[in-house]
Amino acid sequence: MEYISTRNKNLKYNFKDIFLRGLAPDGGLFIPKQIKKYSKDEIKKLSVLSYVDLATEIIFNFCSSSIEKKKLKNLIKKSYQSFSSEEVIKLKKFGNLNLIELYHGPTLAFKDIAMQVLGNMYDEFNVSSNNKVNIIVATSGDTGSAAIAALNDRKNINVFILHPYKKISNIQRKIMTTIGSNNIYNIAVKGTFDDC
Repeated sequence: MEYISTRNKNLKYNFKDIFLRGLAPDGGLFIPKQIKKYSKDEIKKLSVLSYVDLATEIIFNFCSSSIEKKKLKNLIKKSYQSFSSEEVIKLKKFGNLNLIELYHGPTLAFKDIAMQVLGNMYDEFNVSSNNKVNIIVATSGDTGSAAIAALNDRKNINVFILHPYKKISNIQRKIMTTIGSNNIYNIAVKGTFDDC
């Protein structure tokens, strides 16, 4: 899959390029040049897959130029080993209602589902094997916790977490400030999330 910038459709990148860059060089956001459309038959086949297999099938559409499918599946499987549910997410039915549980990750936040995969992508692409990588995260609580859980103790990766001083819950603050990793830096900013 190719990616373009929201400000320049002529700039083309692969998944690894955009993963390493974050923002496009022109200040735009990266978006896929096109997104796969699934037929009804394909959706039916996807509906019976385990979460790991489903995630592999869908994510592979976005990164096939940069990672082999088997490696991606192993990376995803590894990403969810610390979840309290082998299913990663759980679907509960209450009459006509379907509720999905997204809190089985290490920080109990739905953001663990994506962040655990992203953390392992850094290893897969050897991002920090020869370079120091600094990641800056602004959070009102859940994103910071999920980023810390995904990236703590990674070699040559520093994570700077900015959160608004006295404007997050005590539980969120404790999760973010008591991790004990040498590569995590918590910074409380006097102001709002937008200031961060």
